[in-house]
Amino acid sequence: MRIMIFICLVLSPLILMGMELFHPAHFTKNPGMTAYLCHPQAHDPHYDALAYFGPNWWFLLHMVQTPLVVLVGIGLLILSDAFYRDPMYKPKAEIFSWIARIAIFLFVVYFTVLDSIGGIGLGRQLIVIDQLFAAGEISGYDAHVIQRFLDVMWVDSWIGGVGSFVSLTGSWAVFVAASSLGIYLILNKKINLLCFALLLGFGWELQLAHASYHGPIAFSLLALASALYLYQSRSPRQE
Repeated sequence: MRIMIFICLVLSPLILMGMELFHPAHFTKNPGMTAYLCHPQAHDPHYDALAYFGPNWWFLLHMVQTPLVVLVGIGLLILSDAFYRDPMYKPKAEIFSWIARIAIFLFVVYFTVLDSIGGIGLGRQLIVIDQLFAAGEISGYDAHVIQRFLDVMWVDSWIGGVGSFVSLTGSWAVFVAASSLGIYLILNKKINLLCFALLLGFGWELQLAHASYHGPIAFSLLALASALYLYQSRSPRQE
């Protein structure tokens, strides 16, 4: 289990931290989603990301990010004692463990949906639009209509990339998961206050956004919390 925790909650978050530094933010209204994402962009402090490499990067980013987020969810479930627990061990306040498990499930489901629609699917759509336009199969007007449609879908109240039911459910689920898991672990003396604070910070930052800079901060806090947990639990606790 320690190896799985390292892979899911230290290694995966560190990879996500590095990738999210190149995940831009604040482009929805200015210059607009498709106007920004269709082309590579140099670093601009307004968009937070160190750089943006174009629609192929948007597609690749989310192709890699999606399974890594699932691994993070598996790691959090391991900490909640969802997969194995000593039959003789009677934890305190197990209700918080169950709250965490339900919230982790919702987090993984809705972040996967969000990344599938607004990341993987959108990335391929932008690439195909460019290819069709370059091949002369669609006109500039056709491309404009398609891009307008994608801009509207990006802010759709149900499945949009920002402020939608899907995105908000996933965001708040991870905060509930991190906070309830932290309470469960600290009440059972599996972590200290520093580790608890790092977990709360992870949940709050990821609730705000997974794009830069909130995403990199969130995943770095999770990696630190998990590394601290592994260090503290490297030998049996002395009661």
